[in-house]
Amino acid sequence: MKEIFGVSPRMVATVWQRHADVWIRTWKTNLLPPLLEPILYLLGFGFGVGAYIHEMGGVTYVEFIAPSILAISMMFGAFFEATYAAFVRMYYQRTWQALAATPASADDVLVGELFWATTKSVVNATLMTIAIIFVGFVVDIQLLDWTGALMMPIVAIPIGLMFSGMGLILTARTPSIDWFNIPFFLFINPMFILAGTFFPLDKFPEIAQNIALCLPLTHAALITRSLAYGEFGMDVLGSVAYVLLLMPLMMYLGVTRCRKRIVS
Repeated sequence: MKEIFGVSPRMVATVWQRHADVWIRTWKTNLLPPLLEPILYLLGFGFGVGAYIHEMGGVTYVEFIAPSILAISMMFGAFFEATYAAFVRMYYQRTWQALAATPASADDVLVGELFWATTKSVVNATLMTIAIIFVGFVVDIQLLDWTGALMMPIVAIPIGLMFSGMGLILTARTPSIDWFNIPFFLFINPMFILAGTFFPLDKFPEIAQNIALCLPLTHAALITRSLAYGEFGMDVLGSVAYVLLLMPLMMYLGVTRCRKRIVS
């Protein structure tokens, strides 16, 4: 198959297939933690805190945070896979180097990593969408618009590629696996508070709103919330443009920065 920008789609698919085969063999331990944690957030915050909040953003609190939980699950699926899991494959298992010794090039291996991490984002989005629909059915509340629910795995692709690219950039720089605690503490965790996931952005001070609009999770949450409400209008196009512009940049930087860790 003809190469695209120096990358072989066939080799990328082979790398992706290798990671998928490993994941399938250990799916029980790999699937439950990323699925159960967002569900606990939904139940604990949505119905626990929601019992004391009658309305937020014009909807019930559980309706407000349900799409945010989807955005969070997309982010974690891709970011965790492109950091901790990728580092293990690169540093401890030497999987990247072994794959690069085959007809697959270093770029093929890294693009395969990006698409595999994005697959985890899509899987998380799909399972969380089903879980949220089920919870809504049990409590007799439509938490997701049906058309929006069908779109969630699709929008998880660019969002997943964006966060997986960010993850590879960090993987390229980290000297040890413990170092990942720093970006999670300084970057990922603050987004839970500042990205408008649990509270509307317009309730924050102006400086906090401006900071939030620079964060990728903010725009991911705005997109998922618009889909969840079935109100995908002109006001969310800025967030779509943000993701579509940042996605290729993060992918390019992730691949080019990590390339040195394979060939060195």
